[in-house]
Amino acid sequence: MAKHESKHHSPKHVSSTGTKLAENPFQVKLQELLKQKKYRQALEEIKKNQRSHPDIEFTPKESEIWLLRGQQEFQKQDFKQAEKSFGRALQLGLAGEAHYWQARCLLELNQLDVALNLLREAFEAGNLTKDYSISYLKLLLLKGDIATVEQLINQQSKRFSAAQLHWVRGVIALKNEQPQAALTSFQKIKRPITPGDLPNAWLVYSQQVSGSWSAAANLLGLQSSRFTFGRPKYLEHPILERLATFQQAKTGEPPLNPQNLEQSDQVIQDAISALAIVQLINDGNHHDAAHVLLRMERCADRFPELNILRTSLLTLAGQQALNQGQAECAELFWQPLLTEKPFNPQLAVNLLEVFEVNDSEQERRRLLTQLLKWLEQEGKQKPQEWPAERLKSTLAHLHCRMADAYMALDRDRAALGALQQAERICPTSPELLGRKGLYAAMEENYPEAIALITQAIEGGCRYQEIYDGLLSCWDELGDKQARNEARRRFGKHFGDFSIESEVEVLPWVDAISTLSYPFFSRLVQGKEQKDPALRACQIFVNAVQSSPNSGGRVSLNQKAATEAWEALLEELSGNEQISVLQAIALSIHLFAKREKGIAALTNQYLQKLFNLSAKHPEARVAHLVVLAVKEGSPQKLESPLRAYLDTMPQPGNALANIQLQARRFGWITTLIPALEEALRREPQNPLLLLARATTYHLNQPKYEQLKQEGFELARRLQDAKALQAFREEQGFLAAKETQSIMPDPEKFDNLNMSNIDDLLEGMLKKLFGSKIPQAEFEKMLPELKQMMLNSMPNFLDDDEEEDDESEIDLDFIFRSLPPTSRKPKGRRKGGFQDLF
Repeated sequence: MAKHESKHHSPKHVSSTGTKLAENPFQVKLQELLKQKKYRQALEEIKKNQRSHPDIEFTPKESEIWLLRGQQEFQKQDFKQAEKSFGRALQLGLAGEAHYWQARCLLELNQLDVALNLLREAFEAGNLTKDYSISYLKLLLLKGDIATVEQLINQQSKRFSAAQLHWVRGVIALKNEQPQAALTSFQKIKRPITPGDLPNAWLVYSQQVSGSWSAAANLLGLQSSRFTFGRPKYLEHPILERLATFQQAKTGEPPLNPQNLEQSDQVIQDAISALAIVQLINDGNHHDAAHVLLRMERCADRFPELNILRTSLLTLAGQQALNQGQAECAELFWQPLLTEKPFNPQLAVNLLEVFEVNDSEQERRRLLTQLLKWLEQEGKQKPQEWPAERLKSTLAHLHCRMADAYMALDRDRAALGALQQAERICPTSPELLGRKGLYAAMEENYPEAIALITQAIEGGCRYQEIYDGLLSCWDELGDKQARNEARRRFGKHFGDFSIESEVEVLPWVDAISTLSYPFFSRLVQGKEQKDPALRACQIFVNAVQSSPNSGGRVSLNQKAATEAWEALLEELSGNEQISVLQAIALSIHLFAKREKGIAALTNQYLQKLFNLSAKHPEARVAHLVVLAVKEGSPQKLESPLRAYLDTMPQPGNALANIQLQARRFGWITTLIPALEEALRREPQNPLLLLARATTYHLNQPKYEQLKQEGFELARRLQDAKALQAFREEQGFLAAKETQSIMPDPEKFDNLNMSNIDDLLEGMLKKLFGSKIPQAEFEKMLPELKQMMLNSMPNFLDDDEEEDDESEIDLDFIFRSLPPTSRKPKGRRKGGFQDLF
C-alpha cells in the first residue's frame, strides 16, 4: 500500500458574528503550531480552549490534525501511536484517508486480519473513495482471497478506476501463471495507481516470468551500450535493484557494475555523459542525447560548449521524439525552451499540438495565454508584419483554441467566454463559426449547426472535431445521402478518403443476411430505428414466442405480428412499403417455424409486394428477389422473371442484379438456367459472371474462377457498376467470415474484461487453428489477441467510460462503418465532441 501525502488547506472561514477566524488569537496560535508541525501541542491547545469555549470555531478540523499527527508518527515508525491517532481521526468522522492510514499501521504491526476487517467494513459502508478502494483489494490479495477480488471487480467494477482494474487483473494473471496476459494488463497502466507505485516494476517482473529477459533488461537499463553514463533505471528504486539482481543471477548477463555507471567522481561522470552526447549526436540520435543532457548536473560550469548546443539539440530531439510517436518526450524537450529569449512562436505552436496529444490541458491553456500576449505585443510593435485583418483572424483563432482547452478541462463557462472574445475580435473567423456550429449541435439545432460548420470548413477551418460534428449532425437527422456528400466534399481535408470505395449495406439486409436468428435478433433489437424495414424486423422479433429449435427457427405469434406490421404499413407511402414488405416476407421465410398459417402469411406479403409493382416498378425487383429465395424450383420463376426481363433495356444486368441481391439470403440456385442462357448471349458481361459465380459454394474452384474472370473484365472495361458489385461481394464475404468465427451471441451477455480473453482465444482458433501449426499458433496467440482487441470497440479503458455499460456492439463487428475521427485518442478527451 503506497504512501499518501496529506494535503491540507487553511481557508479563512467567517464565523456567524462576521469575525474572520484568522483574526482570532487562538486561530493564529493554532496555525503557527501547525506550520511548525507541532501537532500534539496543537491538539492540546484545542482541548484547552474548548473547555472554556465549547462552541469555538477553528480550522482545520480536529480530525484532520489527528490525521497529520498520525502521519508524522508513522514517518518516525511509531506505528502503535500512529494507529491510535488515525483511530481518533476516524472517531471524529474523517473517513477514507484515515481508514487507509490505520490499515497501513496495522500491516506494519503484523495485524493483517484486523486491517482487512477495517477496510472491508469501510468499503461495504461506502466510506472508501475510488482512490482508496484499491487498498481493500490489495489486502485481499495479500490474504490470498482471489475469489473475493474477482467477484468485486466483476460485480462492482464502477467502484474502481480503470488503472486499478488493470493492475488487479495483471496480478491475478501472474498468480494464474499467465505472464503474457499480465503484461497486457500492466501495459495499460500509464501512471501509478497510488503515489509511490512503480508500474514499470510490474512490467519487468512479467517479462522475467515469461522468460523475455531482453525486454526486461531494456526496461531496467541493463542493455549493453558503448557508453556508460547517467544513473541507470534499476538504481532508481530498491525494487528495481532487486529485480536487476534477480535477472543477473538467473542469466549471468550483463555483469552488474553499478560503480562504473554511477561514478563517485562527478567530474568523470559528467565527462562520460558529455562524450556520450557527442557520439549520439554524430549518430543522429538526438532523442537519447537530449535525455543525457537533461540528466547532467552542473554542465554549465564544467562544459559550457554543451550550453551552445542545448537549444538546437532539444529542438531536434523533440521533433525526433514526435516522429517516433513519443509525444511525452517531445513535451519534456520542448517545454524548457519556452522560457528562452526571444520567444519562439513556431515552437509554441508545435508544443500546443503535443500538449493536446498528451492531454496536458493546463499547460496548453497557459501556453495559449503566453501566445496571445506575445501576439498582441507583436501587433503593436510590428504593424507592418501584422496588418489588421491578419492580426484579428489570428487572435480569434487563438481564443478558439483557448475555448477548446477550457472544454477539455470541463470549464464550459470559460470556454463560452473565450468564444465571445473571439467574436468581438473577428466575427467572421472560420474557426469561430465552426465552434459556434458545435454549440448549436449541442442545443440540437442541427440545421443551424450544419450551416455554420459548412461555412467554417469552406473558409479553411481544419479542426477535426468540426468535421466530426458535421457528420454527427447528419446522423442525427438521418440523412445518409447528405452525410456522404459532406464526406466527399470535405473528407480529404481531414484524412477521410474512403467514401468513394465504401460499401453500404442497408441495416435490415445486413441483419437478415446473417441467416442466424440469434444474430438477427441482436442486430435489430435495442435501438430506436428510423428505418421502417428495420422496424418491421423488430416487430418479428417482438412477436417471437419460443427459443430457436434445432433448425434455428422460432415460433411466431402471427396475430400480434400481423397487427403491428399492418399498422406500420399504414404509415408509409407505396414506395416506402417496398423494403418493409420484402423484410417481412424474408424474415418469415428464413426464421419462422413451418407452422400452420406461416406459408399463407408469407404469400400474403409477397402478393402485397407484387401489387405495388403496378405503380412502383422497383417493387418487381424486390418481389423477384424474394421469389428466388423462397422457391426451390426454377420453373416457378420462369414466367414472372421473363415478364420482367423482357421490359428491361439491359436484361443481363437486370438478371445479375436479382441474383446478387438474393444471394445475401442463402445459397440461391433457382436462377441458374436463366443465368446460363444470359451468359450464352453475353459471355463478356462481368456482372453476369459474378452472379453465376455466386451460385457455387465459396470453396468450389468454379466460384473463384468466374469471379476473377468477371473482375478482370470489369477492371479492363472500367465498368463502375460492376466494380462496385465486386466490392460489395468482398464486403459480404468478409461479414460471413467474421460471423463464422463469432461465438454464440448469448456468450456476449455479461461479458467483461475477465472473460473476454477466452472469447478472443476461441475466435482466433476458429480463424487460424487449422491454417497454422499448433506450436506456432500458441506462440503467436498473445500477439494475435492484442491485435484483435485493438481492432474491436474499447470496452473498458478510460475512467470516463466506466460509467457506461460495457457491451459488445454487433453493429460494429458485422458492418464496415466509416470512421468519423482520425485524431489521436488524447485529443478527443473532454472536448466539444464529448458533449453530443
